[in-house]
Amino acid sequence: MPYLSLYRKYRPRSFAQIVGQKHVTQTLANAVKADRVAHAYLFCGPRGTGKTSAALVLAMSLNCDRGPTAEPCGECEMCTRIVAGSALDVFEFDAASHRGVDEIGEVLGRVSLAPAEARVKVYVIDEVHMLSGTAFNAFLKTLEEPPAHVVFVLATTEPHRVIPTVLSRCQRFDFHRLGLRDIEQNVRSIASAEGIEIDDRAVTMLAHAADGSMRDSLTLLDQAVAYAEKNVTPEVVSEILGGIDFDLIVEFADALLKRDVSGVLAVIDRVVSEGKDLHQLVQGLLSHYRNLLLLRVDRRGRDALALPEESVERTAEQAKSGSAEEIVRTLDLLAETDRELRFTSQPRLLLELCAVRVCRPAKAGAPAPKEEGEAVAEPHAAAPPKPAEVAETKAKAGGAVGLADLKQRWDEVLAYLRKERHASVAAFLREATPAALEGDVLTLAFSHQFHHDQMMREKGRQEAAAKAIGSVFGRAVSVKCQMADEPAPSEAPAEKERIDDYLSMFPGSELEE
Repeated sequence: MPYLSLYRKYRPRSFAQIVGQKHVTQTLANAVKADRVAHAYLFCGPRGTGKTSAALVLAMSLNCDRGPTAEPCGECEMCTRIVAGSALDVFEFDAASHRGVDEIGEVLGRVSLAPAEARVKVYVIDEVHMLSGTAFNAFLKTLEEPPAHVVFVLATTEPHRVIPTVLSRCQRFDFHRLGLRDIEQNVRSIASAEGIEIDDRAVTMLAHAADGSMRDSLTLLDQAVAYAEKNVTPEVVSEILGGIDFDLIVEFADALLKRDVSGVLAVIDRVVSEGKDLHQLVQGLLSHYRNLLLLRVDRRGRDALALPEESVERTAEQAKSGSAEEIVRTLDLLAETDRELRFTSQPRLLLELCAVRVCRPAKAGAPAPKEEGEAVAEPHAAAPPKPAEVAETKAKAGGAVGLADLKQRWDEVLAYLRKERHASVAAFLREATPAALEGDVLTLAFSHQFHHDQMMREKGRQEAAAKAIGSVFGRAVSVKCQMADEPAPSEAPAEKERIDDYLSMFPGSELEE
């Protein structure tokens, strides 16, 4: 016998076996008991949450030798044939690959025929939103007045793309994304039935990676077993996922909380050298910082953490190191970096910029802690504009744009740069403030030497900034970059050398796509 994947082998055979969707299964079971089964259902929800499984269990309930029954036996000829996909009167139709009017017409042409062997013909149309407009129209008449021996189950991950006239003819059920605990429990149960030894942390890692999909969790378990046979450890799961280990996430967060720039950059370098995905690192940090925030602001935070007890303890200990405000600020910067990673050809640089901003905030306030052999340097504040500069262009005809307008709408410039796929330039300019406007020359004051130097390295970046400003404000300008103040003399030479070494990693590189 060919090998059967775990998600197929353990596919639910009854409503009771469908995990986490009681609001759906209870309603369908009651409808079967009361002989009130509708002629058309719409099952909506994320992938792997039980939509097709519920449709097949409904078909078994209506056609089981003991039925109609809310508890199909799963053993009679009709039940076994439905499970095997060989029942003549249960049709599974994939609208994603058969979306035309001719293809749906061929299926509908057999609807009026009596069942060949079952009580009720069941049509399961998967990804129904993919049907073309003409195919939907051809389907409408049949859906409105189907024969008594037919039940339609339409399944979709995108219900908003189903036309309203079809929606109005169906009973709609929304399948929820499955909870982490439900997935963990199911994975443990199946692993036990299969004789698989699996570590609790490995179970949690699989459940996290499944992202609410039971099918995905079992597919990943299959893959882990194929890799490591019968002993699935966290290291095995990390290998097959290509993901970031929890210990590394904690080490990264610890360096951020201590504002240890060198430590943060060392972790990023290790992730890159191991060939792992930086986007997954950011995703892991977002999840970890969310946990830190819950522990800081909610007494019941521990109960909300979907982590093994050992990891909860480490996270709780680390949460004591940062204030809620600091954690929120870091979450904001990580979320912005997560969005911008999709538009940059230099993900490493973008993440390093984020790390520098977290460790050395430009805003006046708590200074960066003193590192070994380093004196603390106060953050640079942008030079306050002179009143004459603010009003410099206000007297011009037509109410031309002035320095105050540039400052007020600076975020629009950054948004334009991101839209035009200049995410790295936008990241540099987040640390700049419009400081002076003399004629058509706009002077930008930078709080950090690093961001200033990156803007000065290539003329194209200044040109991109000037274009963005011109597009947002309708005024052509050229951009001049300068530091808001002279570098603090107390800054240790070692720090300057570290930044110089860091800049040398990108000789003549083009950051924009």
